Amino acid sequence: MMDFRLHMRRIRVMVAAAVVGSGWAMPAGAEDLKIRSPIIDSQELEFENNFTIGRSKNAVSEFEYGFNDWLKLGVEGELAADPGHGFHYDAAAVESYLQLTPQGKYWADVGMFAEYENTARQGDPRSLTVGPLVQKEVQLFGVDTVDTVNALFTKEMGAWSVGPPRLQLAAQSRVRLNPYFQPGIEYYGSRSLGAHGAEPEHRIGPMFAGRVGFRELGINAPGGIKYDAAYLRGLNHATDPSTFRVRAEFEFPL
Repeated sequence: MMDFRLHMRRIRVMVAAAVVGSGWAMPAGAEDLKIRSPIIDSQELEFENNFTIGRSKNAVSEFEYGFNDWLKLGVEGELAADPGHGFHYDAAAVESYLQLTPQGKYWADVGMFAEYENTARQGDPRSLTVGPLVQKEVQLFGVDTVDTVNALFTKEMGAWSVGPPRLQLAAQSRVRLNPYFQPGIEYYGSRSLGAHGAEPEHRIGPMFAGRVGFRELGINAPGGIKYDAAYLRGLNHATDPSTFRVRAEFEFPL
């Protein structure tokens, strides 16, 4: 228990120092709060649902398939609800993952992510997001941890695009207690790459993740369910005071 507390204290200090020192931020209204792993499961179909609740609400459903051990493609649809309004269709996207290094062979596992998003509302710009995904398994004070960082560049495109590109950062550190419950901490932020970007925002908070196989649930089939959730607190006045996100992913080996 003491080792776990020391690890979490160390992570909190490191993330807080990075936030204060670098000026990372999320643009107002951004709700893509997700940690992406560079590891691809070959020949596996994944159906994923993500829900985010803050001042506004978002629901994203995705289908992804790992064609081999280095390429995964996916499509997604997003629903959004502004304060006081119901859900409406907001955007659709296609995305790809490239695993660049064999898992566990080098100092860290590295991949690349790319996504093209087309919005449903007239006047909203399309966007292209691309960037590296890095993950490393570490043993600290006798505790196994998984540490993941996503650094994604997003550029709006088309006649309605406004503002400079931005760099979005997502970081997670979780402790591998057992397959069903792995607690940790997450941080999300983004920084405008121009002089006239959106006002900074910061989010940080506790999370947990786990996985249960279908057979453990009494279903005679391969695959299983991954789940994770986080409660995120805003670190400045421009950010939602609190945001809750939850994700469930159904895995089907083919």
